[in-house]
Order: sequence, then structure tokens, then C-alpha cells
Amino acid sequence: MPLITRIPLSLLCLILGMVSLTAQSASDAPVSELQRKFLQMEQRALELSQRLSEMSGTEPIQLIERNESLEPIELETDAQQSYDELPGPTVDPLPLPEEDPEPEMPTVYQSEVSHVAPTTQQRKGDYYLMPLVGFAVATSTNFSQDNLDDDLDGEWGNSIGLSAAKRWDNWMAYVRVAYQFLENQNLNFKNDLNKEYRVFGTEESFSLSLGGGYTISLSQKLSTYGGLGAGFAWRKNYVDVQVKSRGEWGNDSTQSGADSSIVFTYDFSIGLEYLFTQNYSARLGYRLLGLTSNESFDGSFQHLIELGVGANF
Repeated sequence: MPLITRIPLSLLCLILGMVSLTAQSASDAPVSELQRKFLQMEQRALELSQRLSEMSGTEPIQLIERNESLEPIELETDAQQSYDELPGPTVDPLPLPEEDPEPEMPTVYQSEVSHVAPTTQQRKGDYYLMPLVGFAVATSTNFSQDNLDDDLDGEWGNSIGLSAAKRWDNWMAYVRVAYQFLENQNLNFKNDLNKEYRVFGTEESFSLSLGGGYTISLSQKLSTYGGLGAGFAWRKNYVDVQVKSRGEWGNDSTQSGADSSIVFTYDFSIGLEYLFTQNYSARLGYRLLGLTSNESFDGSFQHLIELGVGANF
């Protein structure tokens, strides 16, 4: 046991001897922080040797004798302090973690059109079917037969019809069938016999026409329209010719009668239409209807004021 203990102690003493020689070689210089650390290690080694000698019953090893204090001393100069305050080597900062780039958002182009009004086809549907009723006023038409030649002035009449149409956006194409009836007269009809004549007449026509038009929206429900059409009609004119003889009026059967024929028609229409439900609308319009001549009667114009309620689908 003493042999095993002495072998490490000899090695430890050798190391401490070298440290002691180093410390003694600089005993004349002030004790620096590093020297103080070495002296503390030497002191701990001596204390350990003392404890081991007590346990083994041998004499402790004394390497050195010194009276230095292990307390740190003030440096005679501030050179060491200035050195200690020098900045250390430049250390590059750690790189920041790379963030994933934000995904590129698709480019969105904003239209300058803030509001697009729906077309008539979108609001009302592709088709419409509308019955029409109204009243008619005729302009004058000339009646010429034998010795009679003068104008008949139009009176009030009525009309009834049915219109169906196909829409494309705001455009439309329509077909119209209608019946018109009105009266006309002349209470002082001119003649070559120097007699007093008066003529009462009626005019009726059954017409079929095709046409097209355009609709302009004024609001969500109210719109205006215009159209042009052409077709054919069966026109019938009847006259009751009366002559005054001996102060009394009597019928002239030789002049009275009726003429009828197929004539060409054309019309222009304009008006307002109101959509009071999604599938039903009402219309108030004006139509100028023209008819070509019929035998003894020249061409005539009729002014029609029409009112209709129809279905959109």
C-alpha cells in the first residue's frame, strides 16, 4: 500500500516541482492571474500530500517554501487591463434562417365596366306572346266612282290582334295578325250632277305582317321599343251613297256597294312596356298602319292605339 501511494505522489511532486520552478523564476515580477492559478494548484497539491501522509503514516513532501500571498494584486500598469479590454476576433453573425418566398399571386385585371345592364332577352326570356286590343282612327281616303269623286273622312274604330316574337339580346323579330274596323263619311260629297250627295262608309281589314324591332331598357321593369313591319291584308270597303231628291234623302243603289281585294300593308310601331312580374308584361303603344288602294278606294292610313298584356317565356 505505501508503494502504490508513493508512485503517484512522486509523479505529482515532479509536476509540482516544475510548476514551482516556473513560479520562482518569476518571483520578482508581480503575480498575474495565470500565476495565481498555478500557485493555487500547488497549494492544493501540498494539502493533498499532507492528508495522504496522515493516512499512510509517512512524512509529507515539502517542495517549496514561500511566503507569497495568493490574493490577487493590483497591476503596476494598466497594460494588462488594456489588453484584456481589446475586442476579440471578428465573428461573422450567424446567417438568418431563410424564409420560403411567398407564392406569387395571379395577376387580376379589374374591368373598368362597373355595371353591365341585362339585355331584354335575359330579363324577359327568348319569346313572348301578346294579345292586343285598341282603337283606330283613319285619315281620309279618296272614293271615286262614276260621277262621284271626293274624300271620305275617317271616324273612330277598333282593332284586335295577336303578336308573337323571338328575342336576340335587345333585338326582336315578330309576326302579327290583326283585324281593324272603322267608319268614314262625307256629308257633302262632290259630284258632276249638281246634286246633293252624302256617303257613309266602313272599312275593315284582316292583316298578317312580319317585322323586327329593338328594345331599350329605361329601368329594371320599364322599357321602350320600336319596330317596322310589312305584310298583306284583305281589305274591304263598303259605301252607302245617299242622294237628296225633293228635299228627302234616299239611297242610291247604283252607287252603293262594297269593294274588296288583297292589299299590301306596312306599319311602324313605338311604345312602352312594363314588366310587372317575371313572366308577364303590359304594353301601351302606337302603330301607324298603311294599306294600298282597293278598287275604287285609294290607299289609307290608320292610327292605332294598342294595349296588350302578354306572357314572356
